[in-house]
Amino acid sequence: MSVDVESTATGRDRTAVDRSPSARVVALRPRVGRHTAAGPSPEVVALVADPAAPPAPGPVHPARHQRGQGSAPALEPDARPLVRELEDLVGRLHLHGPTPVLRAGLTTLLSAWAASLVRLHRTPLTSLTPTADVPWVLDGALPDWLDTLPAQAGPVWAVRAHPAIARALADARSTWTTAQWIHGEPTGDDVAVTRVNGSVRAVLLGGAVQPDGTVVGREHGAGCGDPRWDVATALDWVAIALGPVLDPGWALDPVATFLAEYRSLGGDATPTRALAVARTVSTAIEWSAQLAVAQEPTDDELSWLSGLWTRPLELVGAARPGAARRMR
Repeated sequence: MSVDVESTATGRDRTAVDRSPSARVVALRPRVGRHTAAGPSPEVVALVADPAAPPAPGPVHPARHQRGQGSAPALEPDARPLVRELEDLVGRLHLHGPTPVLRAGLTTLLSAWAASLVRLHRTPLTSLTPTADVPWVLDGALPDWLDTLPAQAGPVWAVRAHPAIARALADARSTWTTAQWIHGEPTGDDVAVTRVNGSVRAVLLGGAVQPDGTVVGREHGAGCGDPRWDVATALDWVAIALGPVLDPGWALDPVATFLAEYRSLGGDATPTRALAVARTVSTAIEWSAQLAVAQEPTDDELSWLSGLWTRPLELVGAARPGAARRMR
């Protein structure tokens, strides 16, 4: 098998994790609840410093991947990006097949990721908690430059013109809540994984880590917002980056596994269909901007985009019969 990634230099180190350059998955291709817990979570510390957060450690959070008391103010130096953990796991799957150990390994990684969302969403709000940015896809009309995309990029026009898509975006915007701490963009690229004494832990990344270990600034508009968007984002990333590389004969469903783990940990922010549609539209536009606007896309990239633009139509039941979702 081969693992195709795009390396993009960030120009700065956000955390202790090796992210120079950071890895963003283009494709992994085979070839043959409410906030109830006390104390800040590691995710909040990694996203934005909350001046009102109590300095003393609080009780252990219910998520089973939380070890010890209190929160960790900095990431461990041996943390690895989740994308690389998944790349390694997919490589072993294609080498050895879906053995019980590798199946359990996939579940463990997805569960650790889900636990990081549960911890963040359960962090108490304070009077100084910033308000999360509303996702840009819900905050205005879709960009006009979409009209310039080549026809091979997929059913772009159909997505823009379909009334069910417009209704979904409007519903997602009108039902947006500001109820809990959220990350805003908790994709697999923004998760760090550590392994200590056999346990696996994941922490969401964000903000800028200073030499003294303090975190300033915030990225992705983190703050008080709608936790369902975080879950929709994670599920979307799993679907397009991980799902296509798993052999159907293995009977592995990483999307269902992630959601089941999230719920088993007490997470209750299940996204609505409208939010799921909005997330897929956002993903298609963001990848189109990256692959088809700044350069001449290759045939493989156009095929990838075509699959992305089909997904919103599938969610509203408007995809053409037999339309293939080609995530290659």
